[in-house]
Amino acid sequence: MGRGKIEMKRIENRTNRQVTYSKRRQGLMKKTKELAILCDAQIGLIIFSGTGKLHTFPESSNSSLEQTIQRYLNVQGIQLPVHDNREELYSELQALREAIHNAELRIRNYLCEDLGPLPLEDLQKHEQQLELSLNVIRVRKEQLLQTDNGNMYRWLMGGVQLQEQQQQQQQLMGQTTLFIEEQPSSSTVLELATSVLSLPPSTHS
Repeated sequence: MGRGKIEMKRIENRTNRQVTYSKRRQGLMKKTKELAILCDAQIGLIIFSGTGKLHTFPESSNSSLEQTIQRYLNVQGIQLPVHDNREELYSELQALREAIHNAELRIRNYLCEDLGPLPLEDLQKHEQQLELSLNVIRVRKEQLLQTDNGNMYRWLMGGVQLQEQQQQQQQLMGQTTLFIEEQPSSSTVLELATSVLSLPPSTHS
């Protein structure tokens, strides 16, 4: 049976990732060397591992790699500045790597990882920082609770006011019904009108 197809994604397990990198790097170096010898090709290969370790081809002479890079620049028409600031760039790169490494260590410490090597002073600093963070979280939590309580209070008061308005409307409707029931009927009004019309005329008319 043939090998199954490997999904092209980052290997999460650190040990497996390192083993795979080492094996494939060696295979890539071997294929590069064979291609250069068999086909008389000028090849330059630069590899940085996940930890920042550098691997190059050709390994024996850095001048050969520099010649290959220079030839590539000439073909592409790329002109490098005359001022050689590689040392400065290398120093800046090292400083950035160190800053990233320290930041990753602090993050792991805040997650309660790798606390063993830390001295007492660093542990106290982490404790103080965590206390400050907790205070900020508590203040924000209180603000959200107050906002929710205010919204709930307004909602409840709105329901109470609506209920009072409904009760007032019901009372008004009851009074109107009582007033209508107390009015004389149409037949009574007709009888009154007829009796008034049948009265004798006034002596003063």
